[in-house]
Amino acid sequence: MIAMTRFGCMHARQRGALILVLTLLLGACASTPPPRTVDESTPDDVPVTATTANPLAINDPWEGFNRRVYRFNALADRYALMPVVQVYRTVTPGFARTGVQNFFSNLGEINTFANSVLQIKPASSAVTLSRFVVNSTVGLAGLFDPATALGLEQRNEDLGQTLGHYGVGAGPYLVLPFFGPSSLRDSVGLAGDQAFFYVLDPLQFDEHPWARVPYWPLYVINKRDTVNFRYYQTGSPFEYTLVRLVYMNYRALQVEE
Repeated sequence: MIAMTRFGCMHARQRGALILVLTLLLGACASTPPPRTVDESTPDDVPVTATTANPLAINDPWEGFNRRVYRFNALADRYALMPVVQVYRTVTPGFARTGVQNFFSNLGEINTFANSVLQIKPASSAVTLSRFVVNSTVGLAGLFDPATALGLEQRNEDLGQTLGHYGVGAGPYLVLPFFGPSSLRDSVGLAGDQAFFYVLDPLQFDEHPWARVPYWPLYVINKRDTVNFRYYQTGSPFEYTLVRLVYMNYRALQVEE
């Protein structure tokens, strides 16, 4: 579920790119033959353009497991997480929720900066570092976002993108419990990013372990609060396939940026 929120956190350029992908999908339906039926897992070297035109070309050898996890995530979202989020929205003023969102977004700049450096993107690294400094000081520990008003556009880089930047294929599609859509490469990247944040310890949890108590629940609630996606409300009887297609192509676009 948390990874699903990547869709809700896209900046304007990424949303435009995703709309372009969906537009190409509609065009492909009219200009390409029907998708072939595959009996075996698609090799990793299938190009991204093939998966865009042919949803069945996406490598999903663990589909049975993934579908079960997808259903589990949907139930957990409906009966556990969303009720908590609804209470959070009811009792927390809008400006306070925006402040919480800004705070966690500012912390995310740390991983973005590290991965921008690893990908040798000096311009992106400079902008991200500037955003973090401005929002951490003028923005009062990230509660406000003056950096955006100054024209410093938010970037989004993670270890999965870094691995893809250096030619590591996405690998099989994988749905993670609670985290949602992913791939083998992105799962490794997610673990690496979390480990980096844990080792860096920017909030000094080691010295203030009590801070973990409000931090992690609020982190999860904020993540779910910032996305409008609701399981089984897309209007499509093939929602699992649709989410898989959008996720894999969205990640491919991010890697290519």
